[in-house]
Amino acid sequence: MALPRGLLGIVALLFVAWLLSTNRRRFPFKTVLGGMTLQWLLALVVLKTEPGRAFFDGIAHVVTAILAGADAGANFVFGPLAGSHPDVAWKAVAGIKIMSTIIIVATFSAIGYHYGLLQRLVSAMAWLMTRTLGVSGAEALAGAANVFFGQTEAPLLVRPYISRMTRSEIMALMTGGFATVAAGVMAVYVDMLGGGDPGRMVSTARHLMTASLMSAPAAFMLAKVMVPETQVPQTAGRVRVELSRETRSFIDAATAGAAQGMKLAINVLAMLIAFVALIKVLDIGLSAFGRLEFMAPVVASMGLKELNLDGLLGLLFAPVAFLAGVDSGDYRSFGGLLGKAMATNELIAYASLGEMVRTGGMSERSILIATYSLCGFANISSIGIQIGGIGGLAPDRRADLVQLGPRAMLGGAMACWMTGCIAGVLL
Repeated sequence: MALPRGLLGIVALLFVAWLLSTNRRRFPFKTVLGGMTLQWLLALVVLKTEPGRAFFDGIAHVVTAILAGADAGANFVFGPLAGSHPDVAWKAVAGIKIMSTIIIVATFSAIGYHYGLLQRLVSAMAWLMTRTLGVSGAEALAGAANVFFGQTEAPLLVRPYISRMTRSEIMALMTGGFATVAAGVMAVYVDMLGGGDPGRMVSTARHLMTASLMSAPAAFMLAKVMVPETQVPQTAGRVRVELSRETRSFIDAATAGAAQGMKLAINVLAMLIAFVALIKVLDIGLSAFGRLEFMAPVVASMGLKELNLDGLLGLLFAPVAFLAGVDSGDYRSFGGLLGKAMATNELIAYASLGEMVRTGGMSERSILIATYSLCGFANISSIGIQIGGIGGLAPDRRADLVQLGPRAMLGGAMACWMTGCIAGVLL
């Protein structure tokens, strides 16, 4: 049943995107066929071939080595508070581990950027996307950069072009940011889901890297279906990366990266505290409302023990869980994760998924599909982040960013779900 459900899920997501299209007569067949080919090829290579698995496992080992370095730095500064004591649970030190992981990944990223390694890798990926998907050079560069950088950092590579981008290019730029995750937070998810088990951490890193790569072409597919190209982009058919850098040496790059990582870490921790608190307050209100005499039968008819956000989101997104090929007993738990990721952010959802890993809250197969389906920044708060970040680079396009934001966020979420559907077929 996994194959027909997964294929039905892909068709359903493309159909929803087409229904939301600004021009249904201009269906981007080349982009859809090219994107689907890239997605399936990457999934098959990584999940079904030994060379592909070995290659990505090698990269995953590098990720776990970086995490070990983050732990060493945190242990030096915080001692047992960093989780070095066997009796200290992960949740008790989550803030410190998240902060140290983001800082060390930002440091290595800054070093890679200083020497032009990341720019060249992004350029190669962008060249492939322009040839296979038929997209412009600027949007291909941004889409490739989103696999490594954040949703506001990636547009910096195409800053000179943003003001002259078409609406379709702006849509693709935003959707790619929503559909992928930055390396810094990806490493945090590895730590959350790995549970300290080296083998599981390597496997999780491989799946997360594959998910982010797969969702990049999916984002182009859905963006071009929802807002088809009706103009001629300025950078049609060409890719060019500027190798400009602000740092002057290895040490300068490392210190600048650490400082940037600390700012990002503080922002992430603030969001976690705020959204966990908001969810708790909302759950208290919903629970009290659900216990009222006239509401109790309604709550029971929905199959809920009590009214809360997880239960409501689980019901709302259960159809997506079915289409993704999740095991039947996990529909609501899986749906709750998808809803929580969109309503709050993916960090909250991955934290909940990590708890399920530790407690056996879902089957192993469902956990893997969730790992793929949650791997993006598609949430309501990210709309404001992108409008502020990209709008700061091109203030004259702010109106377009505001208008396209909700549509792009939905497109990014559906791109991640499409990746989850393919994973559900192959896992």
